[in-house]
Formats: sequence, C-alpha cells, structure tokens
Amino acid sequence: MATQQQAQAHSEVLDCLRRDLEAARYRAQRAERQYEASDPENRLVTQELERRWNSALEEVRKIESRIAAESECIQATTVGTVDEFKDLASDLEALWNDPQADERTKKRLLRALIREVVVDIDEETSEVVLVIHWKGGVHTPLRLPRRRRGESGGHTSKDIVSAVRVLSRIYSDEMIAGVLNRAKLPTARGNYWTRSLVASLRANHGISCHDAQRQAAEGWLNLTQAARVVGYPIGHCALPSNAAILRQSGRSPADRGC
Repeated sequence: MATQQQAQAHSEVLDCLRRDLEAARYRAQRAERQYEASDPENRLVTQELERRWNSALEEVRKIESRIAAESECIQATTVGTVDEFKDLASDLEALWNDPQADERTKKRLLRALIREVVVDIDEETSEVVLVIHWKGGVHTPLRLPRRRRGESGGHTSKDIVSAVRVLSRIYSDEMIAGVLNRAKLPTARGNYWTRSLVASLRANHGISCHDAQRQAAEGWLNLTQAARVVGYPIGHCALPSNAAILRQSGRSPADRGC
C-alpha cells in the first residue's frame, strides 16, 4: 500500500512537471520569435531579448531534467501485479541463486516475505527449532543442529581433516590443495584450497607436513608410485584418481586394484 501511494505521488508530480514543460517551451518559442523580429542595429534591445531567450531555454532544460529524475523514481517504485507476485513463488529459488542478486537484494526479499522467525532450543535433541511466519499466513517449522561448544562458522569437517592427515603422508601441501579442489571439497568458507590454507589446517590439528623419508620408511605410495612399483600401466589401473593411497604390502597387483 505504501509503495502504491508513493508511486501515485510520483505520477502526480510528473503530470505537473509536464504541464510546466509545455508552458516553458511556449515561453522559449515566443522569446525566440521576439529575438528574430528585433532590429539588429538596436544592440541594447537585441541583447536583452537574447538574454530572455537563453533564460527561457535554461528553464526548459531544468524541467526536462526533473522529469527524467521523476521517471526513474517511478520505474524504481513500479508496483507488480498480483499475477507477478504469484509467479514469484515458483521463481524464488532462481531469484535467490541469481548471480546478480546481491546481499542487499536478498535482505529486501526476506523482509518482503517473512513476518517473523521464532527461535527456540530443544535441549534433548540439541537442536535449534525455528518457525518461520510468512506474510501470507503460512508457517514453516525447521530444525537445525545446534552448534557445539568451540565450533564456529569456519569449522572444517572431520572428513576433510582426516583426508589431509592421510594425504600429508604422500603429498606436499600444494598437492593436497589440488586434490581437495579436484574433489570439489571447498574450505569451511566455501573457498578453494591453497598451499597456505592446507598448512594452516595442519598446524591447527597437529598434522605433520610431508616428509619423503617418513613416507619411504612407512611404505606409503600414491597411485603413480604404486603403478611404477608393480610395473603396471598407470592408465589401466582401476583406482579412482591420483589421490588414491596404497599401503605397500605383500599383496599381488590384482589385490591392489590394478
């Protein structure tokens, strides 16, 4: 309702400006005719008429600028039809995931759709219970796992930590970053892994860096090294990727997946 009233106000102002523009153009045309009809030899009269003509033209330009500004405001506050709002429900996910939808747009969208969110804690299940009250009258209940003490939004999953713990036996930090990125396993913040991020993760979890001597002593092999040891073409191995890890043992090549 407020948006409709605002759009109506802009429309009324625009109508007034258009009438003012019509009158200003008439005055400018009349000033032009008076200037053209003046005696060129009478320089004082000619200069005064020219000044009036320029003043009238300047007034026309100012009103045209105000009309352009009001037109932009009307376009920005255009009220959607009922059918357009109904169609929005089916396109909501696409709108939310649109690359051009920035944080400001998403916040405006949430304010337009949600009346309030009621939050409670379920101590027995250690969950956060939310009830979303939509402005249309629908209520949506949600249950989310409660964040444990010591965890944060930047908490790395245990699976990734375990993978880095094993990969560090055969790969450098730079190689580990490449393995995680190829596996489409982003960081806790959704970014790509880099050598420095892997090194930071190791430091936070007490994981030693790659040591070639330790790798040889413990008998850890990556896929390329394992294929070279058994003398089997690397392209024919059935292991899923170069990130696969084999512990050197007395098994036959067939038992190792090659």
